[in-house]
Amino acid sequence: MEIFGQMARVPLTARQKFNEAAYFYNAMLPLRTNVVRFPYYLSAFLSALRSVTWYLQKQYSNDQRFADWYPQKQAGMEADPVLKMLNQRRVAVVHREPFDLHFKKGFKMPEKYGEYIQTKHFELNEGQTPEGRITMSIRVGADAEEESVVPWITWHFTEADDQDVMNHCYAGLKKIDVILRELELLRIGMGLRADEEMPADEGAADDPLPT
Repeated sequence: MEIFGQMARVPLTARQKFNEAAYFYNAMLPLRTNVVRFPYYLSAFLSALRSVTWYLQKQYSNDQRFADWYPQKQAGMEADPVLKMLNQRRVAVVHREPFDLHFKKGFKMPEKYGEYIQTKHFELNEGQTPEGRITMSIRVGADAEEESVVPWITWHFTEADDQDVMNHCYAGLKKIDVILRELELLRIGMGLRADEEMPADEGAADDPLPT
């Protein structure tokens, strides 16, 4: 038996786009040691997070109270170093220009060795599965058996940046979430419930933030 159908088109809201960005953020967490899939989800996260303010513009473009409130928030986002940096990476993706990703990696020491290994012979072997997952193994002693270890990796947008990419992404989510929560109070003045969102107006202009 086969059933054919079509999903009803549901207007997207800024909060739904925020939830989409949060979904990609959460998906990146277990993929930190996957050098193929992690960048895919990072790219999707950057695009989803940036589109939140576009949907705000579309949703509330016809309301004067929003028009009075938003420019100050927009100026704050333009000046925010984290949001500006994340948007710069998103722009590179849009223009099909690769953005740099740097990394630091290592492995978790097996508990049986304590905090350090004292040996005259040590080998570290690195590999990668076809799906992109990093693998590591060590050999402690010339005659010892090779044993797998748990790798770790941190990603960085620049070589000089000591902050993990995930920290920047989380900070960006928090900053946008604060704006959406503040808008909840504004919606009460529009005659809407605090948890009620207006569907996006497809005919409205895009957010004029720099691309």
